Amino acid sequence: MPKFFNTQVYDTITKKLDETYSSPDKYSEIYDIPREQAEKEISSYVNLKDAASLGNRESREYLINQYSKFLIYFMKKNKINIDDLIDFDNIQNNIIVIAFEILMNVVDIGDIIKKYNIVIRVTEEEIRAIIDKEMPLIKEFLSNPMNRVKILATLVYTREYGQDCIDTMQHHNINEIGILDMDYIYVIKGDKIHLKFLKFENEDIILNIQKKTTQDSPNNYDQHNPFLVAAKRNSSRITVAGYGCTPAHDLYYNERIFNLSKISLEEMRDRYNTIDELMCRFGCLNQKGRGSHFITGSDMGVGKSTFLLAMLEKVPDEWGIGILDTQNELQARRKYPRKNALTLIETETMDIKRCFQIMLKMARDVLYVGEITKPEEVGELINASLRLNSGVGGTLHSLSPYEVVTNLRNLMLRTDMYSDGPIAEADIARGLDTIFHLAKLPNGRILVEYVVEVEYVEQDHFVDKIDEGTLKERFMSFLKLGQMALSKYLYTKAYKYNTIIQYDREYDVWVPKSMPSDQYFSKIKKYMTEEEIDDFKKFFLEEKERVEKIIKERKKEIAKKV
Repeated sequence: MPKFFNTQVYDTITKKLDETYSSPDKYSEIYDIPREQAEKEISSYVNLKDAASLGNRESREYLINQYSKFLIYFMKKNKINIDDLIDFDNIQNNIIVIAFEILMNVVDIGDIIKKYNIVIRVTEEEIRAIIDKEMPLIKEFLSNPMNRVKILATLVYTREYGQDCIDTMQHHNINEIGILDMDYIYVIKGDKIHLKFLKFENEDIILNIQKKTTQDSPNNYDQHNPFLVAAKRNSSRITVAGYGCTPAHDLYYNERIFNLSKISLEEMRDRYNTIDELMCRFGCLNQKGRGSHFITGSDMGVGKSTFLLAMLEKVPDEWGIGILDTQNELQARRKYPRKNALTLIETETMDIKRCFQIMLKMARDVLYVGEITKPEEVGELINASLRLNSGVGGTLHSLSPYEVVTNLRNLMLRTDMYSDGPIAEADIARGLDTIFHLAKLPNGRILVEYVVEVEYVEQDHFVDKIDEGTLKERFMSFLKLGQMALSKYLYTKAYKYNTIIQYDREYDVWVPKSMPSDQYFSKIKKYMTEEEIDDFKKFFLEEKERVEKIIKERKKEIAKKV
């Protein structure tokens, strides 16, 4: 079984490759370019390797193409047949890491997980069975001789300069890559899946991956900083741990991949069935009316950031958008270049408060936080919503929409601005308008399960003196006082939840529950016409009637079957 790695030929290839990139004359000869150009390309080589290690896909592809040219020259000069290095005619005759690399160059690992319903773990036998099933695509790909050279070059790059056997996966449609030890590599595509067939040769390889992927961090990963959170240049979040803060000699690595797709609300409605027409209209209404909204969900990878991006797209182009993002995970400017959007990233010298001050001074009409994890983020968002009437948005982990105010209050009480729970809740209720809560069904489908309004309940009530005026006026004042007393008894908090839309799992339909409050419409009508609001109200009532009929009919069908 050809191993390719740990052979004399492989060692010679890597040695000659290093020599080539340190000698302008050799480089000029191999790549058939003038010596001056060779010197320039060699001088940029180190920067390209760093950029590729930090997630830049274009740099990685360039290096692999360059290595391909080198390998063609090397094999021709030394009269080596590529099929003597890797068995391309019988893929299964290669060690599993090579066979898997070939598979990943043909099929995305995220698609493999979904197509073959992979859960918990996948063994070498199972992955080889998948390779057999994908063999027609693999053979078609390998029928091009240049693709064979590219595979060889990729293997050299990933082993010597990349992230070894996990390198290619970083650009695939998965949520995370993780390492627990030399022979426990896992990926997350909804659930955590142990790639039991992959392993590293030694701990040094993991340590090398940890160091090269965190090299942009202001702090070095070493004994003084045994735990580090950093960002790649492609916005992936890297978390590493070791050097005594983990058991024995374990080295931990986690790469959170933010390859967020740009999916519109209309696509979510028509293609993915994530929302229905009513939710699509309400989302557009909310954004045009500068409503403040949070996207919540309890599961990882449920699509909160993707949904936030879809809502961001509906912000009118003439408005200024300010984004506080941990590592530019949303990449809003790249995805929506027509938007007047700026992103600030918190650093050791630029705290969250300062970031918000800059945004507000630059006349941002709406403010977003990619993922709310810190107390200051909530405090500044609510502050901006109340003081400047800015529409605000963000994502937040929450078990359900009905814990959101409590979760936000607990965060806000950890800031210098708030020390009183009821006051914090009142500010949240006045600053936050709606919650879109995402959920994942047992079959893997992701959808918006709830759209909930946070309605502010006035706590300060005043009435005229009940002992003045006519008998009728005094009687009406007394009734008003009784109503307020009852209101204070029923609504002890400064807010209440108004469920606007709820997904019914039993009947597989979104149910319009309650019309948004007059309070909500009063806020958004500053930016909308009465006609637009009336059109939405009319459609809401029509949908409510239509869905009630659907549920009634389905109940009858179930009753007949029983």
